[in-house]
Formats: sequence, structure tokens, C-alpha cells
Amino acid sequence: MDAITDYERSSGMSHAAIVAARDNVLAQKTLTVAVLDGTAVPDIGVSPFIRRDDGLYIYTSHLAGHVQAVLAQKQACFMISVDESLTRNIWARHRLKFSAAVTEIPRDANDFHQLCDAFAAAHGNVMGLIREFSDFHMLRIVPDKGVLVLGFAKAFCVENVGFDIVAHLSRG
Repeated sequence: MDAITDYERSSGMSHAAIVAARDNVLAQKTLTVAVLDGTAVPDIGVSPFIRRDDGLYIYTSHLAGHVQAVLAQKQACFMISVDESLTRNIWARHRLKFSAAVTEIPRDANDFHQLCDAFAAAHGNVMGLIREFSDFHMLRIVPDKGVLVLGFAKAFCVENVGFDIVAHLSRG
């Protein structure tokens, strides 16, 4: 039995329904960043993001402790959650949690300005104000593995930049 048929059967959801729900989660505007600082103390932050074929991007200030840790470690955990006001059951809120490698896009890179323009298009004119702030960094987030939660007994293992559905998580 192939993996798609297996996770469709075990979850009771069609592949198309899972993909549509995943894409709805990815349509949110912010993500949460979690990382350990240099002394192994957890830190967390929230940032607007954009999605492109090669990963997710955030533009954020190193004045925030979690950003300093991400810049130093080049990896972090992230979560994107659907707005809780749109959730039928708060315990089953749709969300995507994943680990990822993080690389900085230098200001002199060819795509830096294109990314800034994409942020402005997605998130408004504030980007015009913060674009030149020297404390801000453009970071590419390249997902590795994660979990997509779509309700009770509806959690799925995902992999890679495309958040490909690879299995139904049916046991703890």
C-alpha cells in the first residue's frame, strides 16, 4: 500500500483535504520562532514571514534575543498557527511545527531587494520604513521535518521545503 493511501485511510482525510488544510496554515502572516540561547535558556519570538519555493523568509531585528540566538546557531524550531478566533476547538487548533536550517541573506545579495519588495507587497508599507534599518536581517528558513496538526488524531509528519505529507502520526 503506498504512503498516500495509508495516511488517507488511517486519518480518514483525503490527500486533497490535507493539502488544502496545510496550505491554509501556510497562508497565515506570522510564525513563531523558538530557540535556545547561548546558555541553553529557551527564547521565543513572532515574526511576519513570506513563503517562496526555496523556503520561508523573515526580516527581523537582532535586538531581539531570539534573533541573536538564531543568527548564532543557524537553526531553530518554528510554528505557524491558524488564528484562534477561526478555530472551532481550541484544543485542535490547526498548526504546523517544524525544525529548520536558517541562513542570512546579505544586503548586497541579488535577491535581497526582491525579498524586501515581496515583504512590502505581503505585509504593507512598514517595510519601506524598516528596509534600511541596520539591525534587521533577512533570514531564509529551510524546513527539514515537522508535524502538521489538523485536529484530534489528525497529525501528519511533513518534510522538506514543500512541507510534503509523508505519514499520519497515529501513535504517541
